Amino acid sequence: MEKSDRHILVILALLFAVRLFHITEPPIEVSHNWRQTTSLMVARNFYQNDHNILYPSLDENGEKAGYVAMEFPLLSYSIYLASSVFGYDHWYGRLINLFVVTLGGWFFYRLMRLYFDDRLALISTLVYSCSSLFHLARKVLPDPMSLSLIITGVYFGTMYLRSGKWSNLVLYLLFASAGALVKIPYGLYLVLLVFPFFSGQLITARKITFSLVSALVLFVVYWWYFNWNYHLSELSGIWYNSGKSISMGIQELIDNSRDVFARFYFSIFQGFILFGLSIAGLLLAAYKKQKKILLLVLVISPLFVVYMMKSGFLFAHHGYYALVLMPVFSLFAAHLLQNIPVKLGYVLLSVGLIESIANQQHDFFVKDIDRKKMQLETIADQLGPRSDLVALICGENPNEFYFLNRKGWMIQAPKANQNFIADIKKRGCRYLFVRNEIGHLEFEYHKIFENHEYIVFEL
Repeated sequence: MEKSDRHILVILALLFAVRLFHITEPPIEVSHNWRQTTSLMVARNFYQNDHNILYPSLDENGEKAGYVAMEFPLLSYSIYLASSVFGYDHWYGRLINLFVVTLGGWFFYRLMRLYFDDRLALISTLVYSCSSLFHLARKVLPDPMSLSLIITGVYFGTMYLRSGKWSNLVLYLLFASAGALVKIPYGLYLVLLVFPFFSGQLITARKITFSLVSALVLFVVYWWYFNWNYHLSELSGIWYNSGKSISMGIQELIDNSRDVFARFYFSIFQGFILFGLSIAGLLLAAYKKQKKILLLVLVISPLFVVYMMKSGFLFAHHGYYALVLMPVFSLFAAHLLQNIPVKLGYVLLSVGLIESIANQQHDFFVKDIDRKKMQLETIADQLGPRSDLVALICGENPNEFYFLNRKGWMIQAPKANQNFIADIKKRGCRYLFVRNEIGHLEFEYHKIFENHEYIVFEL
């Protein structure tokens, strides 16, 4: 093992250990608790109800089946498998994602070494690992897992095209398929395989074999997203996010242009310094006509644009949507740091990493005021079995509803009128949960529980 390999392994191990801090906290931190809740709700339903990975389901679909058309639930199913051994707990998802992301960091480094020298590979991996991925890696989100699996798949695909070893081809098939299934946008990085594919040094048989395996990857992804997801939506009518039309996405990006720019200059690295270094690195590559980096930009930029247009408003308003841009911007930053005086490079890198991590440290803590949600299941258990349907007056975010561990209805306060409540009662709702802070709501039903945070009515 080379010296740079040992260095990056130590760095990745240290980052893994640091991010274990508060790893068992519930998913109630401010950022992205909605998306974490979705993954966890699916995982818990695998554990408590249907164990079939092809039928992910949510809780907030009333008396109907909660099957949901969504990304392939590999993360949720991994949580279910861990829960089958140890009993259900939400933090397994944090730990699983952190492990996968750490593994992905190693293969990002290995991939960089295939095209650049050891120092640039090490710097780019350090920037990559301390980007927004520093805090996203410990969240129950499919995006960090997808990115990591895809990067690993690209590495093994490149190694197969270079060496012809069948083990690399099998690993490419597994990691590339899993990564694109978990979150299809990150599959755009598979386009990087055009470089070794068209290197001019491959025998025809290897190209044909690789093309057939790649076609299988595309078929599996197409089947899940454009066939099976339609079947799931027909069962329950729930689509999680199937993307926007191009025209709608463009208009939403224009309408939210200020937030779109923020995704670039802040969300990628959770800081301004590393982004500035990355832009300077890109300009330097253009000035010096650095062929490898410029070809990368030429090939992948159109795919980034399509991704942004299909995401529209979501790209503008969700910081983790910028994660897909991060690997190439990490390379840009490393390219600059590689080409300036060493001491200055270390200073700029250190300051940039400190800023990035400092802007993410708050995400390792949860506010005590949000822990009140965690009493909901205990309250519900005192009132009746888990099979009882319930309703909760809350916002659109299902985070609070998740802690009830019941199926039923999420009701926004403006819709919480007598007619709507009477309707869900007819459909089987037994209890109505209301947060005290929502304000006084008059219902004709019997109040059976009240504390400082919640009131419960029996319907």
